[in-house]
Amino acid sequence: MDLGKYLYGVQHTGVTVENLERSIEFYTEILGGVIVYRRNSFVHEVMQHTLFQKEELDAIAQNLHPRTLGIVDIKDGSAESMDICFISFGNLVVELIHFRNANGKPSDPNILGTIPTIVTYTNSMHLSFHVKDDVDLSVFAKSLEEECEKRGFGNIKCNRVIHVKSPEERKKVALKYYSNKFWNEPDSFIEGYSDLDFGKFEGWSLVYCKGPSGEQLEFNQVRLKAKELFTEAKDKYYQLNQSK
Repeated sequence: MDLGKYLYGVQHTGVTVENLERSIEFYTEILGGVIVYRRNSFVHEVMQHTLFQKEELDAIAQNLHPRTLGIVDIKDGSAESMDICFISFGNLVVELIHFRNANGKPSDPNILGTIPTIVTYTNSMHLSFHVKDDVDLSVFAKSLEEECEKRGFGNIKCNRVIHVKSPEERKKVALKYYSNKFWNEPDSFIEGYSDLDFGKFEGWSLVYCKGPSGEQLEFNQVRLKAKELFTEAKDKYYQLNQSK
C-alpha cells in the first residue's frame, strides 16, 4: 500500500533548542520567518504519551529510569514543561521545541542539555508529514503500522495517547487512542482532554513514531482554527519577503 496518496507533503521540521527566546530571535529577526503560533508550558498526560510512549516502553523493558532515555515529565506541569513555537517560511514551517523545569523560563537551558551539533547527530530533530484533511489520522496510523509490519519494518510503531505498560497492551487499545486531536470529536473523545479549550490551535492533530533508523517522525493535520493561523503566517511571510 502506498500511503503517499494520503499526504500533502512535509508540513514542518522540528528542532529541539537550548534557548527558546534566542532561537526565536534568530529564526524571525535574522532569517525573516513569521511566528505562526507560540505556547509556553504545554503539558498534559496525553502529550506525555503522544511524544514519549515508545521510550517509556523501552525503559520498562530494559529496567531503566525513564530519564536515562531522555524522557521528561510533562504530564501535569508540576515537574517539567514543554514550550513550542511554529515559525513559517512560506511553504515550510520550522517548529522550535524547548523542555525546561516547570518553574523555569523559556530562556533557560534545555533541561537535558545539548548534543554535538554535527550532521551525524539527528536525534534532536523531527520531520512532520502533512496528512490530508479528509483522512482519519487514527486510521492512517493503523494503516502505517500494518504496512510497515508487512514489509518487515516491525520497529515502526506509533505512540498511543493513553498509558500502556507493554507493546502487547498498545496493540489492543481502541482506534481513537492512536492520534492526538485538538478538538472535540465524539468518535475520538478523551475524557478530560478533548473538551479542553484549545484556543487558536483548535484543529491540530498529530501522531508520533520512529522511522527505520530511529529518526523521529510525526504525521499531523492542520484544520479549523489552526489552519487559519498557518495560512495567515504563510501569506504574511510572502508579503514581507515580496515573493510568491
